[in-house]
Amino acid sequence: MQGIQRAAYSWGTPGFGKSVTRIQTVPAVGRGLRQLHSLSCQEVAVLQKTVDVIIVGCGPVGAMAANLLGQRGISTLVVERESSAHGQSRAISVDDEAQRIFQSAGLEGALEVGFHPCRRLQYLDDESRVLAEVDFTKLDAPNGHPVGALFQQPRMEAALRRGMGRFPHVELWQGHVLESFVQDENGLTAQVRDVVTARTSVVRAEYLLGADGAHSMVRRMLDLKLEGTTGLEHALAITVGTAAPEPDFSCYLCGPERRGFITRTAKDELRFDIIIPSGTDLERAREPEAVRALLARFVDSASVQVRSANVYSYHSRLASRWQVGRAFLLGDAAHLMPPFLGQGLCSGLRDAANLTWKLACVLEGTAARTLLETYELERRAHVEELIQSSNAMGRVMMSGGWLLSRLRNVLIRLLYRLPVTGAFIREFRARPVVPLRRGFLLGGRRGEDAPEGGCIPQPRVETAEGARARLDDVMGPGFGVLVRGDVAGELRREARALAESLGMVAWSILPATHSGPVPPDAVVDVDGRLMAWFSRHAVDVAVVRPDRYVYGAVPTARFADLQRSLKGHLRPSVGGRERDVRRAG
Repeated sequence: MQGIQRAAYSWGTPGFGKSVTRIQTVPAVGRGLRQLHSLSCQEVAVLQKTVDVIIVGCGPVGAMAANLLGQRGISTLVVERESSAHGQSRAISVDDEAQRIFQSAGLEGALEVGFHPCRRLQYLDDESRVLAEVDFTKLDAPNGHPVGALFQQPRMEAALRRGMGRFPHVELWQGHVLESFVQDENGLTAQVRDVVTARTSVVRAEYLLGADGAHSMVRRMLDLKLEGTTGLEHALAITVGTAAPEPDFSCYLCGPERRGFITRTAKDELRFDIIIPSGTDLERAREPEAVRALLARFVDSASVQVRSANVYSYHSRLASRWQVGRAFLLGDAAHLMPPFLGQGLCSGLRDAANLTWKLACVLEGTAARTLLETYELERRAHVEELIQSSNAMGRVMMSGGWLLSRLRNVLIRLLYRLPVTGAFIREFRARPVVPLRRGFLLGGRRGEDAPEGGCIPQPRVETAEGARARLDDVMGPGFGVLVRGDVAGELRREARALAESLGMVAWSILPATHSGPVPPDAVVDVDGRLMAWFSRHAVDVAVVRPDRYVYGAVPTARFADLQRSLKGHLRPSVGGRERDVRRAG
C-alpha cells in the first residue's frame, strides 16, 4: 500500500505536541486517508488534543460506548456532525440483554420516563382478529429485565449524553466531522473540522470507533463495503404524540391489505411501521393527507400529533470487515438488519458492550492487543444469525399477496392451538438466544450446550447486609468470579486468590436454604436461579466477563485449567497511572 507523509510530533507537555521536527512516511489506511495533506518541514503543527479513544457518531451506540469507556476511566472524544440532537424516533425497542447493558452503564434509571415494557404482542389479520399472541408478562426473564421494552429515542439519546457528562475525561464535540485519519504503530492522528468555523483540530488517539451509522464516513475512509441485500419493499414509519394512555398495545399486522407493526413506545407516543404497497408513489405516501388516512384506520387521527413520517427500506447487510488496525466499526456502520425481531439497536449496544471492556483491558495493560481481534470474531457471527432469523420472521409474517397471506393466517391460527407449536409462539422463541461460538472463551471455542459463550443469569440476590439487589449491581462493572458456596473451602480460597491476582472480584453463591450469617464476599441466591445454572452445567466455579458473557465454567477438578487459561490471557494492571497522567493534560 502506498504510504503518505505525516508530521512526527515531539511529545512534551501531556496533551500537547511541539513543532514538527521531521517528516516520516507511514502506511496509509483507507481511501479517505489519502486526503490527509503532507506537512512540509517549514510548517508548524500543534497537536491540540490527546485521548485514548475517538468515537465518531453520538447516536445510541456511540453514546453508549462513550459511557462504558468513561466508566472505565478511558479518556474519550466523541465527534458528532450534528450541532444539536435530532428529534426523531428511529429505533423503538430493546430486549432484556440491551436493558442489562444500560444497567451496567449505570443508566437504568436515567431515562425520563424509563423503558415502556411490552406486555402483550398480538398478530392481527385485516379484520383485527387475533391470530396469536405473546404474553410478555409470563415469559422467563433470565437477564433480570422485561424480555421486551419500548422507548422514545430522543429521550434515550438525551439520557445517554447526560450520562457522558458524569465523566470529566469524556468530551463531546458537536458540529464537528472527521476529515481524515492516519494510523501508525503507536496510534493514530485524526483531523477533525468544525462545520461552522471550518477550523481543523488535530487529535492524537490510540483507537478510533466508527459508530456513525449506515452511511458511515469511517467505513468509507477504510475502503470497506456493505455486503448483502436490500429489500424491494419500503415501509412508512410514522411517529405520533398522544395525550391519551390508550391504546397500549403492540401488534403485527398480517394483511394482505395491511402489513406492518404498531406499538406504543412511551406513555405519550405511538409508532406505526406500515409496509407500502408495491407501485405506490413514495413521496405521496408521506404527504399529510395520506398519513392521516392511514392513521384513521387505527386511532382518532384528530387526537394525535404527527411528529415524523419517513420512508425506509429493509436492509440485510454486513461490512466486509469491522476492524482495520486501530479502527473499528460498531452498530449500523458495521451491520444493518430488518426490524422484525427488534434486534438492530440491540446488536449495536452489544457491539459497544463487547468492544469497550476489551479496549479498556488493553489500554490498562491487563491484556495484549490480540484481545481486540476477538471483537469481530464474536460479534460478526452473532449478528449473522440474527439477520438470518429476522429475514425468516419477515418472510413468514410480512409476506404479501392475497392467497399467500390468507393461507399463512390460517396456518398461524392452527399452529397456535397445537401444544408444541403453540408454546413456540406464546413463549416468543422466534427471537433466538445466540451464544458466542468462538472468541475470548475457555479453549477459544464453545462446546455443544456448554456454559461458555452464554450470558450468566441475573437474579436478585441477598447480600450480607440483608439487602436485595440484582447480581450485576453486586458484582460491579468488571470481571467476576462466582463459586458455589456449598463446595469445599479450598476451592473458594483458590478462586478468591485467582480473582485478587488479576484485580477481579470473587463471590460465593449460597443456596436459598442457607441459614446463619452471610459472609461479606457471599450472596444468597434467593430464587435458586444461579444454583440451578451451576447444577445444569455440572460446574462449581465460573468466570464472568464484563459484558456478562461466561468466559469459562468448570467443576472443581478442572479449576487448574481455568486458572491457567485466564492467567495466560490477562495480567494485573500496569499502565493505568501513565494513562491518568496523559488524560490530566
